[in-house]
Amino acid sequence: MKSRYEIVSIGKTRDREILFEERETGFTHLPFKYELAMCNAIKQGNSVELSALIDDILSDVIITGHLAGSEPMRLKYWAVTVVANAIHYAILGGLDETDAYNFSDMCIRSIDAAGDADTCIGILTGYAGELVKMVEGSMGKSYSPGIKKTLHYIHVHLHEKILIETLAGIADLSKDYLCVLFKKETGVTVHDHIIDEKLKESIKLMEGGMRPKEVSFVLAFSSQSHFTQAFKKKYGVTPAVYQKNM
Repeated sequence: MKSRYEIVSIGKTRDREILFEERETGFTHLPFKYELAMCNAIKQGNSVELSALIDDILSDVIITGHLAGSEPMRLKYWAVTVVANAIHYAILGGLDETDAYNFSDMCIRSIDAAGDADTCIGILTGYAGELVKMVEGSMGKSYSPGIKKTLHYIHVHLHEKILIETLAGIADLSKDYLCVLFKKETGVTVHDHIIDEKLKESIKLMEGGMRPKEVSFVLAFSSQSHFTQAFKKKYGVTPAVYQKNM
């Protein structure tokens, strides 16, 4: 099936003749306004606007620079630059930076493995849709710098015992003030948030095949019984029963 878009590379001559070629062919890089509009749609978590922009771009000509010797590699390099820019705007939109960069790495690996242009474009558009939904899910959560640092630290240290003293140092706040401010901005206590995040992660680990005893150890619960009690309180069943019924 013929693609509905056309891919054109500019700058196939020597570097100093690229502008000459652009003037002769009429092809220049994709206008910045399109890139900015796409990135802003991601930042705002606006999946409808992003979808419309993608359709608009794919209905015309995709123009890449002379980024490599072969056409497939030019498209891949262009796709990687698109991902890099999009990820920055996703972070500005509220997506946790660790999640954003891990998502970026996954996108780039998939792009690198793409065998043809259609696959590459399909990967790029598919991941763009996923990314904007991730941002949309994190929107409406505006936190002060100290609380934002605290939430990020908890997010990436779930395999450790997290102490309030450590979090206070990360946030550059006193322990008492951190606890008050955290509850005010998130609606829950620091301890409850940590437990909740560990429990949500425990679901993912068990779905991946890890046994409850291993999960309690990996997520640094004080004991397996503590993990079981907390899990049952939140989900209504023990971890073992939950995993059995998955």
